[in-house]
Amino acid sequence: MAPMDSIDPMYSMGTMPTTSVDPGRRRLLALAALSAIGLPATALAATDEATLMKGVQARLRQPEWLRGDFEQSKQVPGFKKPVVSRGDFVVARGRGVLWRTRTPFESELRLTRDEIRASQGGATSMKMDAQREPALRLVNEMMFALLGGDVGALSKLFAMDGELTGPAAWKLDLRPRQAAWLQVLQRLALSGDTHVRAVELVEAGGDVTRIGFSNLRDTAPEGGARLFD
Repeated sequence: MAPMDSIDPMYSMGTMPTTSVDPGRRRLLALAALSAIGLPATALAATDEATLMKGVQARLRQPEWLRGDFEQSKQVPGFKKPVVSRGDFVVARGRGVLWRTRTPFESELRLTRDEIRASQGGATSMKMDAQREPALRLVNEMMFALLGGDVGALSKLFAMDGELTGPAAWKLDLRPRQAAWLQVLQRLALSGDTHVRAVELVEAGGDVTRIGFSNLRDTAPEGGARLFD
């Protein structure tokens, strides 16, 4: 991915060059700080929102392990072509998320409840400790919920709209409940069936990131829990 793409509020979920890390870190910390402020939330979820959430939950599977491939496209205002990256990921319920970009540059992002660690070429390029920066725990929970399809956890952070389509499919449009988050993140759109298949993230600055998931499997990868040691 081009050097302009540093770690965004959602960790960019893509390539992270060793250069330009500090600006991304500041943006991530800004989101975490806004989370910690705890500004008044929007109105409580209406009955139809709760019904929608239950409907989506009934269709989604919640396996202990989920892994697959991704393709991420990030459109930045002022640039004609989106920045595209591809790779694979592992989600282990209660353990962590491993996000590995293969092209155009190799990099790895590892999330656990206690830390975020980015590496490139086998060397750690960023490490953030949730014990020292407790607000990061909330951001981590958002990422766990997003990639793991935990609609209940997402509903605590976002107001929901959407629909159930056909016998198994669904779509969700999520907007931050806390007004402070809107300074960074405008909306999230998710769609899928038994798993989340696509995510669209619209940042306040106009950047739009689209991620498609494929080749999804509910089996543990080689190495299993050791991936998050």
